[in-house]
Amino acid sequence: MKMYLNCGELDSAAMLFGLIDNKNVVCFNAYLSGLAQNGVVETVLCSFIEMRKMLYLNPDVVTMISVLSACGNGNCVRFGRQVHGLIVKFELEGDTNVGTGLVDMYSKCGSWQCAYSVFREMGSSRNLITWNSMIAGMMLNDQSENATDLFVELDGEVGLEADSATWNSMISGFSQLGKADEAFLFFRKMLSCGEIPSVRCVTSLLAACSSLSAENYGKQIHTYVARMKITDDEFLATAIIDMYMKCGLPSWACNVFNQFHIKPNDPAFWNAMISGYGKHGMSESAFDIFSQMVEQKVKPNLVTLSCLLSVCSHSGQVDKGFEIFRLVTVGYGLNPTPKHMNILIGLLGRSGRLDEAFELLQATDGTSATVLASLLGASEQYSDSKLGEEMVRRLLELDPENPIPFVVLSNIYAGQEKWKDVEKIRKLMDKKGLKKIPGFSSIGVA
Repeated sequence: MKMYLNCGELDSAAMLFGLIDNKNVVCFNAYLSGLAQNGVVETVLCSFIEMRKMLYLNPDVVTMISVLSACGNGNCVRFGRQVHGLIVKFELEGDTNVGTGLVDMYSKCGSWQCAYSVFREMGSSRNLITWNSMIAGMMLNDQSENATDLFVELDGEVGLEADSATWNSMISGFSQLGKADEAFLFFRKMLSCGEIPSVRCVTSLLAACSSLSAENYGKQIHTYVARMKITDDEFLATAIIDMYMKCGLPSWACNVFNQFHIKPNDPAFWNAMISGYGKHGMSESAFDIFSQMVEQKVKPNLVTLSCLLSVCSHSGQVDKGFEIFRLVTVGYGLNPTPKHMNILIGLLGRSGRLDEAFELLQATDGTSATVLASLLGASEQYSDSKLGEEMVRRLLELDPENPIPFVVLSNIYAGQEKWKDVEKIRKLMDKKGLKKIPGFSSIGVA
């Protein structure tokens, strides 16, 4: 049974488990642990309930750890609280691993106060894993000040000191919260202590640089990666390319890309270049990267298709967009999502091919308000009141209190000198109590 669980063969494991007569705690623990590792939360909880119905079986520490892990991963805080009650009932709360499991479960479920309460109640039974779990939980719940206080407090604990996991939690946490300055402060402190950051930690720092366009920090990270001779790591290289693109340095991104004489087969590596070039209006460079991708027999994914269609949309290349769409969907057998169809609809609309755009809209399920608004804008640009009326009707079904569709339709009528229709729109807005949102400007003073 454990072999099947380790191989992800859950049906076979379940069949064997069902054939076992007189199941004991060890049998249940092996099954629950394997299920938890495979992420099948509901099955873990149902199996635990089955175990509790067998009055002769009492759960032990191993049982509780598996169930708490499933509750945390599945955000099942109510079930987790019930398990906490059983832990107290069976007097298992003094076990360090169980206490750490409770801290982790409550943190992942967004109940950081409960996690912190358990953490404090554990007292001297806390180990470094417990501290790391609590610090990571604080960061996960946007409690960076509490996490910092705990980090400082850990420094004063007898027999314990921060390890690479502790540092990585602090740095990744600050990075994911968009606090690049704090993340880099801890990064420098970590290096000065002789600890080596994980690839995940470095990648999170690069992501923070990307979101804040902090190119100086990004260059420092790139220098560190080069000094550590890990520039050939595909995951890191992709993050560095993405960082340079988002910081407005496509030539630097290209240099990183070209360092690989044999390019990775991971489409994410190529997508970073295509997306980046597209955002900088360098459509031909984006298409050239895709051509190289095809030549090197790297299979694109749906993200690749989104990137390429966005490039076509921003550059107004309708025919190129449909050519790529056919190549990726037919040639590589990928099934487009409503998102891809919406990009195509927007591409047709911005190019003035409104009839084709509306025809594709009719054939697409799950069209978003964004694409409807895009077609409404195209209706105004090309003075198509019929399509504009239809888009307004659909947009108002989604958001009846939004005055903007009425205003745009009024502008279309005004452009066609249909003043009676303009007046009708104004009266209808008055009747609904809708008012045009006034425009405003802002300036920064140095």
